[in-house]
Amino acid sequence: MKQNQRLAKPTIILLLLPLLLAACDNFERNTFQALKLAKAEYEILQDHAARAYVHGRLTPEQWDLFATTGNRFIAAHTLAADLAESYRRVLQSGNENQQQQLQQRLQQALARLPVVLADIHQLIRSFDVEAPALADPAKESNHDRNDQ
Repeated sequence: MKQNQRLAKPTIILLLLPLLLAACDNFERNTFQALKLAKAEYEILQDHAARAYVHGRLTPEQWDLFATTGNRFIAAHTLAADLAESYRRVLQSGNENQQQQLQQRLQQALARLPVVLADIHQLIRSFDVEAPALADPAKESNHDRNDQ
């Protein structure tokens, strides 16, 4: 129960992020912050899965499934980052029509990131491996010492 509560908060925040971005004055800055946050969460999950695999808590098949799902995240994140860069260039050019179109596409791309991250969380839970507490890096370091 506690595990689900720890995972629910970051996931809910990420799910609501595109809606919050639409209401912000500085869309570009918030977009890059959202990209950084999503990438950081993925890297934590990736590190956790890699440690679980190295310590024999994931089978090669489970690792392959994680890697495939991770590739979905990487593709979605790359698309969003590329759109963000295009948006930045269009913003400088002053073409408002193109700016609005890119902003919509970028919001859609950003909305996919929390969905894929939620899939990764679910996948890790399905492997019966405890997912990391995203807000507590000290626990992860202590866990690492215990695994050695």
